[in-house]
Amino acid sequence: MSQALANGWGLLLPALFVLLQLFAALSALHAIRNVRTSQAAVAWTVGLLTLPYAFVPAYWILARNRFAGYREAVRSVGRQHRESLSSIEQELLTPVDTRTTSLVSPLEQVADVLDTPISTNNQFSLLVDGQQFLDALLEQIASAEHYIYAEFYIIRDDKFGNRFADALIAQAESGKVVRLLYDEVGCIGLSASYIRRLTEAGVDAIPFNTRQGWVNRFQLNFRNHRKLLVVDGQRAVTGGLNIGDEYLGNHDWVTRWRDTAIAIQGPLVRKIQAVFAADYYWAKRHGLPEAKWQDRDPKSDNSTTESTSYSAICATGPADNRARATMMFAAAANAATERLWISTPYLVPDESTVTALSMARAKGVDVRLLIPNQADLWLVYLAGFYYEAELKSLGIEVHRYTDGFLHQKCVLVDDKLAIIGSTNLDNRSLYLNFEMMVAIDQPDFVREVAEMLRKDFASSTVAKVPGPHLQPWYGRFGTVVARLFSPIL
Repeated sequence: MSQALANGWGLLLPALFVLLQLFAALSALHAIRNVRTSQAAVAWTVGLLTLPYAFVPAYWILARNRFAGYREAVRSVGRQHRESLSSIEQELLTPVDTRTTSLVSPLEQVADVLDTPISTNNQFSLLVDGQQFLDALLEQIASAEHYIYAEFYIIRDDKFGNRFADALIAQAESGKVVRLLYDEVGCIGLSASYIRRLTEAGVDAIPFNTRQGWVNRFQLNFRNHRKLLVVDGQRAVTGGLNIGDEYLGNHDWVTRWRDTAIAIQGPLVRKIQAVFAADYYWAKRHGLPEAKWQDRDPKSDNSTTESTSYSAICATGPADNRARATMMFAAAANAATERLWISTPYLVPDESTVTALSMARAKGVDVRLLIPNQADLWLVYLAGFYYEAELKSLGIEVHRYTDGFLHQKCVLVDDKLAIIGSTNLDNRSLYLNFEMMVAIDQPDFVREVAEMLRKDFASSTVAKVPGPHLQPWYGRFGTVVARLFSPIL
């Protein structure tokens, strides 16, 4: 009997091996036809054919690049909450022609490409680093008269996180409507007691669960990476910071966390509120009956005076029909005539973004990128060395920030446009994450951003030889491997 069993296994194992190889080959063909970018298709194909045991299950779980059900959920809930849905469509899907001259400004070029509305008469405050962000966050929460909406990728159960929770709880207990969305993967380490403390106090705290419904059961590779706070539809805070002590520089591995956010007041807040509403619809299949969609001064959106400044929300994600995050960077590069400065913690651009940057440089634009010299995600960090060398070969300067860990996401176009928010220059932000950036052409604000970036560049170095830290063979090998698989990170 044992001999027969052994013979059976001897025949079965080769057959299973052949079937696995065949399935891996079919999966590779599927990747070539369906994966969104050529780099990702190559990375998946190499992995599937060389390491099928690991990559076949990973591919069918992680390689999805279209977020199923999001738009359908918004429409479904909208049938029950027609007023809210029409408000979302008005705020996010109705472009406004605000041009006062025949010349098209950089902001208008970005808004036109993304087909996103332009807002006027807003006030902006630049928040540099964690303490200013925390102060603005707590101040706005305390100022709420009716409701508070908050949405963050990461929330920690630490000193910062508990100050944030205490502020929300105080407002919920005083009768305000408080709703909190958090990403289930980004907050995977958040304690159940933290969420329970919020919900028991009346805070509507729910995860942005990407795996809702049978069709989405393997929808694991998507994240809601947005960071925003909306108060009464009139005030907002958004940018690159999450909720945790490390964002104040209070963590073992980082002495300073360099980041940027914006405090906003005015009609643009309703558009940020619309982004939250759409995400909330997905997460809970319910509307926001308390939301205010009318501005206190209806005429404020229609001002066309010469001094009027404009702004727009660049909300992007895997539910988009087009690669709108990449289009945002390309539009900014195309609009630049003098300088294009980009600050990003991760440098893993796609081909179209590299092409757009190189075209800007060919026009004589001062193209610079600022990235961290300190790593938090090693595979992405190593891949950055490859792209650093490629960009340098195109005449584009890549600076490495040395005064702590750089996490800010910022784009400066000439002296005319600043774009700040949550979008990194990597495959995950460009294709897999729900992100949001704010584009602003207010002259004083743009000058303030330019001065901020000058100081950041002054605290950075430019390596003359690409990858000086990677002289050991294992470093060079790690860079090659990281670059190969960077499109699927």
